Amino acid sequence: MMIKKSLILLLANSFSRVANYLFILFTANILLLSEYGFLTAIMPFQSLILILSSFGIAPTVSRFTSIFDSENKSEKISSSLFFIPIGIALFTFLFALNPFILNYYSPEIREGIAIPLKIILLVVPLGFIFSVFNGILLGIKKVNYMAISIFALSLSYFLLSVPLSYMFRVSGASGSLVGGYLVGIIVSFLFVMKSGIKLKLKNEYYKEFRKILEFAIPVSIFSLGLVLLFNADIYVLARFFGPETVGIYGMASPTAGIVPSFAIALSAVLLPEISRLKSIEREKIDSILVSLKSSFSFTLPVALSLFAFSNPIIYFLFGIQEGGWVLKILSIAMIFYSIFYIGSTSLQGIGKQWQPMKITALIATINVILNFLLVPVYNINGAAFSTLVSCIIGMILISKSLGIIFIPDKRFVILSIGIFILMVLFESLVGLFPSSIINLLVYGLFGTPLVLFYFYYLKNNWN
Repeated sequence: MMIKKSLILLLANSFSRVANYLFILFTANILLLSEYGFLTAIMPFQSLILILSSFGIAPTVSRFTSIFDSENKSEKISSSLFFIPIGIALFTFLFALNPFILNYYSPEIREGIAIPLKIILLVVPLGFIFSVFNGILLGIKKVNYMAISIFALSLSYFLLSVPLSYMFRVSGASGSLVGGYLVGIIVSFLFVMKSGIKLKLKNEYYKEFRKILEFAIPVSIFSLGLVLLFNADIYVLARFFGPETVGIYGMASPTAGIVPSFAIALSAVLLPEISRLKSIEREKIDSILVSLKSSFSFTLPVALSLFAFSNPIIYFLFGIQEGGWVLKILSIAMIFYSIFYIGSTSLQGIGKQWQPMKITALIATINVILNFLLVPVYNINGAAFSTLVSCIIGMILISKSLGIIFIPDKRFVILSIGIFILMVLFESLVGLFPSSIINLLVYGLFGTPLVLFYFYYLKNNWN
């Protein structure tokens, strides 16, 4: 059942990532490279609210919603609404800091993001609202409703991005994200109402919210650590370089985000499932091990495929020949991050939420330091390498905290490496064709059957 729910969320998250890629592809082609660099420079603020709400607030809300639901105390679910005023306060705080935020960027970038930055900050309160509703849906086991809400949000901001980017350039692209969240909020709210949950913000629920907030604080700090882990590169690049360099990195980096998608989907279901297992330690350990095994078996071939075909992938998607090594490095980093993320969610589910918070804060600090040391010297490759080192350290520390030894299935590892070697040899022999379409056809016809064979073998040999 847990794997089935994860597959539903995987489908939703995969669609969300496809819509995000389409957003990137279309805006990158509609906007000039410098304009796309401006957009990339402010996207970390969208990532801030996306990670804080989706990976911090939503799992917390789902955890307590599932507990309230199992105890027949559904009226207490409304206590999660107190997150919304916090989101409004955070937006007000960031908006007031806008002049100081602008001064951080390089002069070349600063002049092009003044208005788009103000627009994208509107996502902050909207993201809090959306995550509360989605957390409620997940907590009451309405995974299909949650998935549809994610579909609605993702599809909306992609469809809006095309006309708005043409008409209003960078500001229009920023505004499309705001429009997408508005649609997502409406859809998720209607599903909450359809599920029979009556939401009322009452003062007597604040006592319950304090318990939720107590759990949410370390989880949110963990999420903020993730923001630094995955956006320090953009922040630092935008500090030292102009919009063109930032734009190239912004074209290469998001592609690696497909690698941990299954781990993220699995974790969204793993947290409430582990929270329900109050005393059966063996079942908790088994759930964690199954999650680690299934996540690794999925992410390894995907990451190795992106590594092997990084140059043709970047060239096909964006028509540039820079950024291939960024994709190679970040693809490998995401393997370690997937294990780190499953482990962190598992610790949160068993009530040890402070441990992943401390570890994430540590590796985020390491990542920021490494970026400031390496980016001025090694440019975009230095940024990607900083993320890789941070993810490896995070995986080691989180595995030690869990006290669980995870050993991947050697059959799937050997098969993945075999496919990887074939892809590397093919890419080294063929190289890049002048036409993006020819690159797609040649590499797609060679690589797709290999990847499909792996997953067919995985399906028929899964224990």
